[in-house]
Amino acid sequence: MFKNALPRLCFAIQILLIYPTFAIAGDFQKPPPKEEMESIFQEGFAKSVERLESKFYQNYKPSSIGLSLNSETLNFTAWLDLWRWCKIFAALREEESGQHIESGLAKELLSDPVVSRMFFSTLSEQDSVPRVLENLSSIRTAHPKKFGEYASLAIAIAVVNDVPLPQGWPHHQVAAELVPISILPVDQQFSRWVAANEARQLLLDPRKLSPSQLKFVVDAFVREEELVWARKNVRLTRSTFEKAYFQINYSHERLKAQQYDWTGGPYTLAAIRKEGGICVDQAYYASMAGKALGLPTLFFTGQGSDGGHAWFGYMRSDDQWEIDCGRYSQHNYATGEALDPQTWQPISDHELELLAARFRDKPEFAASMNTLAVAEILEKSGDNPKAGQAYEKAIQLCPKNADAWSATAAFLQRRGAPAKERILFHERAKTQFANQADLKVLHQQALISIYQEQGDIESVKKIEQQILSQNRSKRSDLSVNMAADQLTALLEAGNMAEAKKLFRRQVHSLSQTGGGNFYYDVAEPYIRVLIEKGDKSEARRSIDLVRRKLTPQPGGILDVSMNDLETATK
Repeated sequence: MFKNALPRLCFAIQILLIYPTFAIAGDFQKPPPKEEMESIFQEGFAKSVERLESKFYQNYKPSSIGLSLNSETLNFTAWLDLWRWCKIFAALREEESGQHIESGLAKELLSDPVVSRMFFSTLSEQDSVPRVLENLSSIRTAHPKKFGEYASLAIAIAVVNDVPLPQGWPHHQVAAELVPISILPVDQQFSRWVAANEARQLLLDPRKLSPSQLKFVVDAFVREEELVWARKNVRLTRSTFEKAYFQINYSHERLKAQQYDWTGGPYTLAAIRKEGGICVDQAYYASMAGKALGLPTLFFTGQGSDGGHAWFGYMRSDDQWEIDCGRYSQHNYATGEALDPQTWQPISDHELELLAARFRDKPEFAASMNTLAVAEILEKSGDNPKAGQAYEKAIQLCPKNADAWSATAAFLQRRGAPAKERILFHERAKTQFANQADLKVLHQQALISIYQEQGDIESVKKIEQQILSQNRSKRSDLSVNMAADQLTALLEAGNMAEAKKLFRRQVHSLSQTGGGNFYYDVAEPYIRVLIEKGDKSEARRSIDLVRRKLTPQPGGILDVSMNDLETATK
């Protein structure tokens, strides 16, 4: 247990050194006492939520800095986390869910502020909280002595295993029956990673990683022999691990034969190493081998100038991710997408950037999230003026916290703020996220919605054009998404004449940078509408235009797709 005490102590000291303790009203000057825990279990979680919310409301003192100072203390965080736990367990009792969660786990979680911080800084809105807690309970019951020492690992396993694997995992170019998938009970997953670490088989000690990092390790849902093989046969250091991608010889024969799916029998790491493969096999091999060695890894797929491509990324150092390993191996320059194993939703570029910087571990982020929690309490009490101050303070504390901007935007919507106020807010957000294209587009789309409500079509068109032009080169996927929305609107309205004009403009302005994204999201859907409407001659002309602009490699993925589409026009 002592091994885990040092990082906990360092975590606490770091925050206290950066943010000195300030005077806080009422009980929040000190950490929640033992008597507080006892009273919670005596009166019940629901009543405790009401009592704690009353305390927070009574002690809120609006001022230029007051709330931020409260939010920047460990004690205040501990009180808020206590409230968060009470809310969770009260909801579980009310819904009669989570009945398999033992009371010992609840007491341990409520009484450990460091584990609480790990948990709440990791938990996502998409997580199934009852399932996550059942997973934690199973791990703690099976491994009571190791649970505290490897709490970060336990949380990572719990949040990754609360939903089933997505269909087509690990990718769509191998039949599911060929993949050596193995999803062990969570307590067995926990024990195998602990055993590997204590046998010194991992490049990184999971006790020194956060759950947000470890979730990119524990999503290795393959048989144990796969992990063992990788530990014996992939002899690379952490700093040189990008070479794992190139340990797989590229199969040009498969590409020439247009054989994009794996047909080499069981899809094991050893088989891929022996047989070779195409980019998707290289990326899978490298990412899975990294996980086996305890390295957080990401599997990327995307559309480039000549169709699909795959590569991988990994955590090269504690504050640096290499996310382009193999990305440019075929001069494909693809815009990529990885999935977050916690939600199985795409990870944005902005989220990757924050992940690399360990953003969610920073005190200013915790302070901002604490302030959002207080804002929620104030709004629930019906005090919208104070709630508004708190939402704004959350942004001031951590302007990079996209959650604070989203929560404040939702608050403005709920309270029926005037359109002018909401427009000014989203313009501020646009400026804040000027260098994070995906977040900037979110707020531009919010502006589009507001202007549409007002019937201001000129402003709508202006912002749409900004999205198209600003992202054409570096984030063509965002421009393509906007182009697809514009074209779809015309097609759904049955305005084929305008759709034809718009499509031709889009081909000339976006196709070369948009590559496969443009073809699959804009060109192919448009051409299929033409075919459905019986206008096959225009469909053939459109295919010819796209082919001239994209110049796909003969026999490549895009070329084959276009050939198939041409066949449908005959």
